[in-house]
Amino acid sequence: MERDPGQGISFFRKYLVFVLICLFGYFGQVCIMPYIVLFDVTPNLLFVMVGIVTVAYGKLRTFWLAIIYGLLMEIMCPSVPLLNLAIYVLSPLFCSFAFADKPLKTIEYERATNNQRKELSPWLRTLLCTLLNTLVYEVIHITYIYLNGYALLPAHFIRGLTDLVLTGLLALILMFPVRRAILGPRSRTQVLQSKPVTFSKS
Repeated sequence: MERDPGQGISFFRKYLVFVLICLFGYFGQVCIMPYIVLFDVTPNLLFVMVGIVTVAYGKLRTFWLAIIYGLLMEIMCPSVPLLNLAIYVLSPLFCSFAFADKPLKTIEYERATNNQRKELSPWLRTLLCTLLNTLVYEVIHITYIYLNGYALLPAHFIRGLTDLVLTGLLALILMFPVRRAILGPRSRTQVLQSKPVTFSKS
């Protein structure tokens, strides 16, 4: 059985895009985003990239991306608190269980048992994953401020809500071109066309 050379090219391109996403997310966050300030708040580009990778690549690549971002932030940005680094690693990992695509084995099993559950669209899951990661970050950040003995002011909550809204808007802008770069042209997007698995009673 001959292997389709186009599949190898598509595989290589997909992971090349993954590397470019890692670089774009990190350098964009530390070099570009500090100059994009609205209402004294900078959107979080890292969580936008994490949300896109979670839905497009799955749990394992999300874990890789989170580790890469955490290590880069720790090495290159020593002023970033250790708590922030832990959030960048742990929050995407746990959120990926809710928003990543189902494994093919799970899909085949649900089709075989007539127990298919309709998933949300990839676009909506990307946005929700980004928002959930940002929400977790802001909640932990506000809790950390409170535990350090500082009084919580309305400005803290307004700032957190503003970050949530701006990061969500940034996700809406970037997720369409980035997902298309990952998946390639529509005509080359792979679709599962296998027949449902059936089980016969012995």
